[in-house]
Amino acid sequence: MFQKAVPVFAEGKENEMNYQLILRASADSLEGTTLSISAATFYRLWVNGRFVAFGPGRAAEGYARVDQLPLEEYHRSGKINEIVIEVAGYCCKSTSTVYRTSFVCAELLRGEEVLLATGRDFEGYHSCRRMQKVERYSAQRHFGEIWNYHDADPFSETYRVRLTKTSSCPSYLPRRAPYPSYEEIKTEGFVSGGRFRYDENKPCQLNRYSGTHMGPQWGQFYKGDTVSLPYRWLQKQQLIQTVGRGSFPIQISAGEYVMLDLNRIYAGFLQLGVTVQEDCDAVLGFSELCSPNRFEFTNINCQNVIEYFLPEGETISLESFEPYTCRLAILMVRKGSLLLNSFGVRTFEYDRSRMIRREIRDPDLRKIYEAAERTFAHNAVDMYTDCPSRERVGWLCDSYFTGQSEYFLTGKSAVEEAFLENYRLFKNDGTLPEGVLPMCYPADRYDCKKFIPQWDMWYVLEVRDYLTLRNPSADREAFRKSVYGVLRFLERFENQDGLLQNVDGWNFVEWSSANDWVKDVNYPTNFLYAEMLRAIAQLYGENELAERAERVAKKAAELSFDGEVFIDHAVVGEDGLLHNTRNSSEAGQYYALLFGNIDLREAKYAKLKEYVGNNFSTFQTEGRGFVPVNAFIGMYLRISALMKLGEKETLRQDLKAFFGGMVESTGTLWEYKQFKGSFDHGFASFAALAVSFVEAD
Repeated sequence: MFQKAVPVFAEGKENEMNYQLILRASADSLEGTTLSISAATFYRLWVNGRFVAFGPGRAAEGYARVDQLPLEEYHRSGKINEIVIEVAGYCCKSTSTVYRTSFVCAELLRGEEVLLATGRDFEGYHSCRRMQKVERYSAQRHFGEIWNYHDADPFSETYRVRLTKTSSCPSYLPRRAPYPSYEEIKTEGFVSGGRFRYDENKPCQLNRYSGTHMGPQWGQFYKGDTVSLPYRWLQKQQLIQTVGRGSFPIQISAGEYVMLDLNRIYAGFLQLGVTVQEDCDAVLGFSELCSPNRFEFTNINCQNVIEYFLPEGETISLESFEPYTCRLAILMVRKGSLLLNSFGVRTFEYDRSRMIRREIRDPDLRKIYEAAERTFAHNAVDMYTDCPSRERVGWLCDSYFTGQSEYFLTGKSAVEEAFLENYRLFKNDGTLPEGVLPMCYPADRYDCKKFIPQWDMWYVLEVRDYLTLRNPSADREAFRKSVYGVLRFLERFENQDGLLQNVDGWNFVEWSSANDWVKDVNYPTNFLYAEMLRAIAQLYGENELAERAERVAKKAAELSFDGEVFIDHAVVGEDGLLHNTRNSSEAGQYYALLFGNIDLREAKYAKLKEYVGNNFSTFQTEGRGFVPVNAFIGMYLRISALMKLGEKETLRQDLKAFFGGMVESTGTLWEYKQFKGSFDHGFASFAALAVSFVEAD
């Protein structure tokens, strides 16, 4: 995909953690030109001082995607045209990318003529502004951002480096996903301000690493080596509010802060416009949701903070290198003084102008629909992600729902094509059992043997729907190996009844106590298995699999139904036989309704029908274990079941009750129904389909 360009990086730095490289070249004219570019881990492109793009799209291990960016609109007549590429080479393990050595490959073309190419025309500089030895942003992503602007000339000879061809060269792939939307959103002013003082007694979360200890295998700098620890410092400050709302510019001196509110969550690159009056150390903290008068980090397991060291006398436009999510932010000045001239975000999202316009009559449902659109846009930039904050990770099962959202909202499946291609190209190095797909990808795992067998089943269901409903012209044979790999792995765990028993891996039904009921025979898993067998039979015309699917569904229903509801699991007793427990989850009922050939019109299901209709409010739980649905995936199974049953009015009320508060708080849809985790989660965009179903005549 490149004619002359070769992958390069700073000599001796291609395996160094958190190394920021800058490339620069110039062209007499940009008329009729296109820049082809790929990089690891990420690049940011500027032309004549104007932001152009952030990328590339992520790809499977051994591959790299190539962006092709027309540059004619950035042309300056009669002047030299400057192209600047910033490259973050992270060289650490994460779950948002695969580990790879750093590189950048770029060439500027006019037609077939190569005007500029890496390895021939670009100069290289080590970034003097982005500090290298900082803490990780999160376990799932890479490093945080601390910037030092005291050296005014990043292109001085002091920082010049020799560019050499990298030791490894990936196989290149096209982007496939549409290019994102970059829109600048600005606040009109600040919402509160005051002073702060250090409080030793304030509790402080030392890091936010999703409950896992980040050992050396992750790749990180340790406390004694880091430039600063702004995340911990911010949490120890006591805020004393002295002013309310105001407009820009506002002077902020040492010991002072202002709070800023975008009014709803945005995903993108945070921007500050400042004039530095005195050498300044400023900390920007940002949050998806907190009080406009009292800043706090949400419990999302990431370090939402950026620190800036700024020189006196400079007016600077600051912009984060990485995309984040933010509704509220705080700017605190530790030292010196500055004028804050502006605050905002450059969006990084699916271009919503590509979405199909639909009229939603009910005003409450219209707000939920619009929040679903925004949530999808934030989580479908280069592939599907769970959230645009802590992780930016491509999870299976989430993608089953997001895939439906994309096709419904846009009429296309371009992002899903990229997402599924990454999984098709996954190569198991032996750390997973044969046939198993990773639960999220492209990604590294701190525990390489951890996988979710149910997520592999959802993968097969998504592939079925993608190939039969959304992109029937795609090559089914390209998916055969991955689909049958999952099947062959699971067949090893069939018992004498044909049901799965004690499947290896992290068995996951939903985020509730239902996950405690997965051994020995889990009936929700077996209903899902039956549907997976149907999906493979449908894709590849295997009648035997179709017959097996019905046998599994029938047996699971026969064994698990207790006359009122479906039991979640059976365990092996002292007699060596399987015995049903008295545990039943609400989510488990929807697995049965969706995949078990259950007809609620039959008399024997009369009580279950009543319970489904009233959210199990009349279900007597005495003497049994019972758990209502959580957001994922139970609520989305309930939505799917109500749509299948045609229960529009029940679904209407459910949607308003479940999503209404989210919309009012953040304008996005959340990971959990509880006040925790991500407040901007990709699978939740599935609510758009439910809203449209309810509104349909």
